Amino acid sequence: MPKTIPLIATSLSLPFLLFTPPALAAVLPAMPPSINIHAGPLGQVQVGGLFAFAGRAQSNVYPGASGPAGKTFSAAVSDALISISKDTGTWQFYLEGGAYNFYVVGQPPSSTGNIINATFGPLPLAYIQYTPSKNFNIQIGKLPAIPGITPLTALISDSYGIEFGLTGAQQQTVTRGIQANYTLGPVAASLAWTDGPYSNRYNWAVGQIAYSVSKASTVITQAGGNLGRTGYSTSAASSYLNNSDFYLLGYNYSGNRWNVFGYLQYQKLLATRRGGRSHGDQYGASIDANYAFTPHYSLSTRVDYIAYSDQAAVANPNNGMGYGPGSRAVSLTLSPIYQ
Repeated sequence: MPKTIPLIATSLSLPFLLFTPPALAAVLPAMPPSINIHAGPLGQVQVGGLFAFAGRAQSNVYPGASGPAGKTFSAAVSDALISISKDTGTWQFYLEGGAYNFYVVGQPPSSTGNIINATFGPLPLAYIQYTPSKNFNIQIGKLPAIPGITPLTALISDSYGIEFGLTGAQQQTVTRGIQANYTLGPVAASLAWTDGPYSNRYNWAVGQIAYSVSKASTVITQAGGNLGRTGYSTSAASSYLNNSDFYLLGYNYSGNRWNVFGYLQYQKLLATRRGGRSHGDQYGASIDANYAFTPHYSLSTRVDYIAYSDQAAVANPNNGMGYGPGSRAVSLTLSPIYQ
């Protein structure tokens, strides 16, 4: 029988921000500027940092689990990051390194050290950018992934909540490969060849088109998939995500006080590409919103819905994909923010 599982999380984050990372997420608070430094032959570079500390209380611990998952109360440094970037000239670059952690609604928390070792290492973002014109550039290295509106909390964009939503947990965050970006008036397009959810198998093709309806409104479409086969799982994604096809349609509004982003996503989940056999579908929807009461105080809220097909292989809780065959889940996060 299908199950409905309501999940509610509240969070309080006090990040200290010194830089503005790449604005890839649709919903972002106002960030302080970076510190500009003259670096000899490199010219002027931007240097910044971020430090955030997170505490957690949970009423139902995971039986037998070690670390934060087995504790009622826990705390960790969720971000201790330094960035160095150059955003002018033909050749540009972006580096970001340090410690980070993130929480996912409905999943057990882990220590900061385990998160770093299991995901993207101490240098999560590192790429060079060739910019022959103001409308076109090519990026190579460890990049923010295209098929993922919700980045790691505070790692890429300091997105509004310190908890990943249900749909965000199914998206990619950091990927390795090459990406081309082109803008023409209100249209921005990106195309990438990558290793998908950090699988170290370069067989993913992904793309994005964004159209600015007005200064405040943007429509975004994304699509991508594994064109080959990845025959194993990683800590960043199960084999079903590694071999999936991904589609997303979103709308963003950025006003003086309100910033809202809503999207629908769909994934065709596959265990293997060669046989053409589907192992199920995943449907998701999310609305992220932030309201700024003052330049220093704001409140963010996020509502997520996710649903899985009845295929047991996909919705098995042991592979991190869901809560059982045919399951449905709803989550609500509230994040008061002081900056």
